[in-house]
Parts: sequence; structure tokens; C-alpha cells
Amino acid sequence: MSTFVFKSELWTAQYTGLRVNTVASFMRALHEVDDDTIYYHLYRNLFEYHFLPTDYGNSFAYWLAENGFPVLAEKFSAIDLMECVCIADIRAEMLKILHSGVDGFERLCKPFYFIRAIRKVVDTGTVANSLEEFREGIKKVGIHSLFYHLVTSRLVHGEPVNDFSRWLRSMGEEEKAEKIERIDLMAYSLYDVRDMILNYLES
Repeated sequence: MSTFVFKSELWTAQYTGLRVNTVASFMRALHEVDDDTIYYHLYRNLFEYHFLPTDYGNSFAYWLAENGFPVLAEKFSAIDLMECVCIADIRAEMLKILHSGVDGFERLCKPFYFIRAIRKVVDTGTVANSLEEFREGIKKVGIHSLFYHLVTSRLVHGEPVNDFSRWLRSMGEEEKAEKIERIDLMAYSLYDVRDMILNYLES
């Protein structure tokens, strides 16, 4: 029997000092910034607010839409973050979209400020050795624990499988694991996601 150790994730936002005001300079910056900066802007809505306040799921897409590049914004929003297990792959996909080309790359836009997530992973002190203990753990831990195990863990393991589903499979709970994998994390708040997981674990 394997023990599930619930972890959580803490972020501190740090300004990188990089500010751009054209799409051309935005493209150059995407080549330069580190992975934790890319990560912050892709996932900050889900991590900080636990809901998506706009039609665009990440900061990059929102900025492009706000500055009159709706096609680029839609393409940035369409990137499936849950299938990506490497920030380098997401960076390459965004640059590919930008290199597809539109007019106005040198036109002045509202500034975009690149922010880095200084991240720390901590143990919550909650563990599970059975399905019932696992369900109680999901109830007990904070939202940022769900974020770590559902989102960050994919990058940690380099696989498009979240920690919850991986552990459930080790316990022989294939159906429950699959249901959790099918949750569209970008379509629901983490509070809704918690309720969905608890329902799946009860069934």
C-alpha cells in the first residue's frame, strides 16, 4: 500500500524588470524570460483567483486581446496547458503562433510587465493510506494543494498525469483516476474541482 503525501505550493510574485509595449518586443522577451515567468503568466488566474475572470485563460492572451490582436489571443488561449509537461514546449508553441505573423507588431500597445513566480513546495502534514483517508485529505487541504497535485506535478514528473490519478491507479481505482483526469481545470474554479473530485471519490 502506498502512502499519499499531500503537498502545497506557495508563490511570491516578483517583477522581472522587463516591460514591453509592442508585440515585436513581446516576442523577443518570450525568448529571454525564465520558465517561472512563463509559468506565472500562464497559470496565475487559476492559482491566485481560483476562477478565470476573462474570456482568455492566461495573461498573455488577455494582453493580446486588449491590444487588438484577437486572433493571436484566441490561439494563445487554445494552447492545452494540461497536455504540456514542459514549459519549453509551451514557450515554443507560443513563439510559433507569433511567428505565423500578423500586421502591427511594431504598433505601440499598453505595456506588459513580466512577473516571475518565486515558488516553494511544502508538506501539509496530511497523508492518506486508504481511499477514505484520501477523500478526507481532499476535504482538509487548501486550494493550493489541489493546484500543486493537479497542475505542477505534471511538470515535476514530466508526464500529463496528475498526482491524484497516479495514486488512485496504484490503489486499483482506474475509473476514479480517469474521471479526475478528464476534468478541464481551466473551465472551473479550484473550489468546483474539489467538489467534483469528492463526488467521484464517493461514487
